[in-house]
Amino acid sequence: MEQFLALAKNARGGSAVALIQQVLAQPGVFVFGELLEIPSIAALADSADHSAYYTLLKVFAYGTYADYKAHSPLLPELAPPQLQKLRFLSIVSLAATTKQIKYSDLLQQLDIPNVRQLEDLIIQAIYADVVRGKLDQERSILHVEFAIGRDITPESMSTMFATLTKWNAQCDLALKSIVTCMEQASKDRHSFLQEKEAHGRAVEHATKRVASAPDTEFANGSADLPTAKRYVTNPTKRKHP
Repeated sequence: MEQFLALAKNARGGSAVALIQQVLAQPGVFVFGELLEIPSIAALADSADHSAYYTLLKVFAYGTYADYKAHSPLLPELAPPQLQKLRFLSIVSLAATTKQIKYSDLLQQLDIPNVRQLEDLIIQAIYADVVRGKLDQERSILHVEFAIGRDITPESMSTMFATLTKWNAQCDLALKSIVTCMEQASKDRHSFLQEKEAHGRAVEHATKRVASAPDTEFANGSADLPTAKRYVTNPTKRKHP
């Protein structure tokens, strides 16, 4: 595409039209937004002789074969490679709305007379890496796993910006929630370790007292030790019958 963009900067009138025709037939070129923005190409929109080619370029950038059919009396006739490419792009547009495209919808949108030709077109689109998916001949459905991106209309940019702004705000809220949870978890862990350490010191202290206290203290009961420890005896001093 870079070579076409470079040539378009100096193209005027008929040469700009010829360039558009080449781009629309060129294999592997499926985005046209940058070309539309070049002043010499955009100037065709105001040309009485060449405005139809600028409109055709916009159809390839943003539209579908159905859009072309609706305005075909006012647009140039498509060469076979151009027709195939526009049908490819129409499949991509359908894939953006559903990942399971019915054959009946494809036949109607692409104006193809039979299933055999439709499946041949889909296979060609898969080989061109425009879409990836599987043909379900039993259910007459195309299962789409991947589709290339298409140009975005200027009118859609504001909507996309609003969507991304909303998504960014939601991400900020989620991040703040995660940070709060992490801080609370850190506090809980610190409290747990403190309690564990205090409990360990208490157990160690009680164990030392048990080990060093005389038997009589446990026989009579100690007021300052837990009740369960009153029954602890020193194994080394235990008397056997």
